[in-house]
Amino acid sequence: MSKFFWALVLLISINTRAQAPATYNSDDIYTQLKKLNVLGSVLYIAAHPDDENTRLLAYFSKEKQYRTGYLSLTRGDGGQNLIGDEQGIELGMIRTQELLAARRIDGAEQFFSTAIDFGFSKNAAEALSFWNHDKILSDVVWVIRKFHPDVIITRFPGDARAGHGHHWASALLANEAFTAAADSTKFTDQFALGVKPWQAKRIFWNTYNFGSNNTTSGDQFTMDIGGFNPLLGKSYGEIAAESRSQHKSQGFGATKQRGQSLEYFKLTGGAPFKDGLMDGVNTTWERVPGGNTIETTINAIISHYNFEHPEYSVDSLVALHKALAAMPASYWVYKKMDEVSNIIVACSGLFIEATTNKPFAVIGDTLPIQFFIDKRNNNSVSLTSIQLDNFDTTISRPLATNTNVNIIKQLPVAQSKPLSQPYWLVNPSQKGYFEVADQQLIGKAENNAAYEVTFHFLVNGYPLQITKPVQYKFTDAIKGEQYEPLVVIAPFSVAATPGIALLNVHPESGKAPDPLLKFTFKSYINAATLPVTISALQGNKAVYKKDTVVNAEVGKEYSFSESLSKLYNKTGDNIINTVLDVRMKNSTAHYDRYLRSIHYDHIPDIHYTLHDNIRVITEDIKTRGKHIGYIVGAGDKVPQALEQMGYDVKLLGENDITAANLAQFDAVIAGVRAYNLHEWLVAKYDILMSYIQQGGNYIVQYNQLDLVTNTIGPYPFTIGRTRVTDENAEVHFLLPSSPVLNYPNKITAKDFEGWVQERSTYHAQNMDAHYTAPLGMHDPDEAESNGGLIIAPYGKGNFVYDGLVFFRELPAGIAGAYRLIANLIALPQNK
Repeated sequence: MSKFFWALVLLISINTRAQAPATYNSDDIYTQLKKLNVLGSVLYIAAHPDDENTRLLAYFSKEKQYRTGYLSLTRGDGGQNLIGDEQGIELGMIRTQELLAARRIDGAEQFFSTAIDFGFSKNAAEALSFWNHDKILSDVVWVIRKFHPDVIITRFPGDARAGHGHHWASALLANEAFTAAADSTKFTDQFALGVKPWQAKRIFWNTYNFGSNNTTSGDQFTMDIGGFNPLLGKSYGEIAAESRSQHKSQGFGATKQRGQSLEYFKLTGGAPFKDGLMDGVNTTWERVPGGNTIETTINAIISHYNFEHPEYSVDSLVALHKALAAMPASYWVYKKMDEVSNIIVACSGLFIEATTNKPFAVIGDTLPIQFFIDKRNNNSVSLTSIQLDNFDTTISRPLATNTNVNIIKQLPVAQSKPLSQPYWLVNPSQKGYFEVADQQLIGKAENNAAYEVTFHFLVNGYPLQITKPVQYKFTDAIKGEQYEPLVVIAPFSVAATPGIALLNVHPESGKAPDPLLKFTFKSYINAATLPVTISALQGNKAVYKKDTVVNAEVGKEYSFSESLSKLYNKTGDNIINTVLDVRMKNSTAHYDRYLRSIHYDHIPDIHYTLHDNIRVITEDIKTRGKHIGYIVGAGDKVPQALEQMGYDVKLLGENDITAANLAQFDAVIAGVRAYNLHEWLVAKYDILMSYIQQGGNYIVQYNQLDLVTNTIGPYPFTIGRTRVTDENAEVHFLLPSSPVLNYPNKITAKDFEGWVQERSTYHAQNMDAHYTAPLGMHDPDEAESNGGLIIAPYGKGNFVYDGLVFFRELPAGIAGAYRLIANLIALPQNK
């Protein structure tokens, strides 16, 4: 087999990095042996993380034992986050890891296109105009040509029934790619990279019945996938629930289902069928020339498998691996060789890992790596060598049974070693998709490990190579043994805060806030008497510079501060960047990136770098009132924005909602989706209404339809599905004299310029006559809605339901959003 072929097929497998090494019992091994005789594949395609049918993925992967994959066009960057305040690309990274956690449970593999989730989209035309139809179609074709699916399944229909433009577009692209992948005249540049045209047998739409949307019918093909797997001790409904519950950022914890479960399918392309989705697809070794002998050999291994002594199968598995290696190169031969290698390791009881006690590999530093091997079953295995970067050692050491082998190596982290960064974030993104220069990376869920070790063994005299990532391993006093990804970082990280600084805030009384800008660098090395210069740049001009000498220590931060008014040049750029110059020996190193880390227990730690900067808003913002109570909802960064405006913000939980406590606040604001999350708000209704009556302003930001109560305001209204997704949609001032448009800031059309992602979401409807609606807006070819912002006087105060997306606009530094929310807070008391 050619080296080029193996280089290509190695890229087919996705590196799903678990937090701890996988281990396999005898039942697992037996299941893997049975899978050796299955040569079929299914690719499921939808738009977002959490769109996939985890029950079906688990059934295909673990019951039918097909190679099963899920292609999510986006990483979910545009969604909401119920477990933290990360948004945008950070949420996309979290949801990527949640998908990988789900796949480790249901057994499927995970793929992505380069499409960006830019938020809710009403139709496929809008989605494809953002994404660039040809670009994302090319991505889908590429994944199909590499994965070789026999059957493709979409989650959604290619029409308005999909309910979301991304959903709709995902089905259109999948069906178009079904044909294009087989066309030798389409995306021909891919062929130079080793792929060939691939024609799947057929493509289906997996219809559904959830919520009020039933797309199933009696004439569709049905399958019962609710069976119980005694080797796993679970039904596929139970496995699916565990898998879906990994989508914790979306609040998708699922109840385990048992018993019959019907799935429905509608053919949308390809060959007709009668008895099953795989009709006419040979999923046995007969599809590979010379495969009949291989199948006979596998059957013999299965029939003689000893659950108490899996090592008895090693001889036969080695012979099988030799037979596969002697066959002509092909997709399925490679896949099965890889599977056989893994089974040999499992049957031998080989525990293999490469770990370090350092969380980061720092450029210019050294990295201690421990190579650990333990052969826990009684068969003949020798370790012959270990390869890692420039480290290649010959060992030729027979492994004694259940005897640990520890080898420690100090590895220099070369200056030329690339810094770790999610591959889709390396280059600036386009309007609707990530710019990925290396075609071979497209489709992959994540980067390969920063360091990979190849262990060379002789198993019964036969050479076998096993590749493992180097992981950071440590013991937590509560959680015990832990593994995390190892990433390569620079010796210094540089940060600037706050992300948004307001230059011209004018409160009703008191002194205008003058934000304190903080410039920080963090060391990841130890170095004595180190000369450094930290600078703040406005454009190309340094507006702040500090020369100092530090004794750098790992993990230590060094901060310097200056007020905005003292350094900001009003005629210059509105972006302030931070750089650090470090003088070592005879050279000066320049650092300008911040290392951002995200930690959640259910996924591996996430690390990436960004150019941290401060965006200065120079527009006038008048504020009235000082004290704000904020009921925390589904993670947003509105409280930080309010603090930048000079407000004193206190976060409120259940026990803080008392009449006496609320009396101190000029306004109380409910965070996004608070009424979707907090059952206790039902019991706080009377207290909140009394607060309004006494003169307070209560502002409720958007909520979705699954409310804990329909009684939110002092007068009836309901929340509907109307939203304005065109961030440039014209906003009409329906009540020009309304205080919210005039006091203390005069709101004009300019305040709605530059908005990001959308205008508004989940509008109010069926409003009581007490409500006024000062704004009207609509998407193209739709009726105008006035439910994006409604206000009702109640007693001395005011109630507001706000569908305007302040949670997106304020962190993005949209001046008009700051001015408008200031007006809502300042709504005048009623006489």
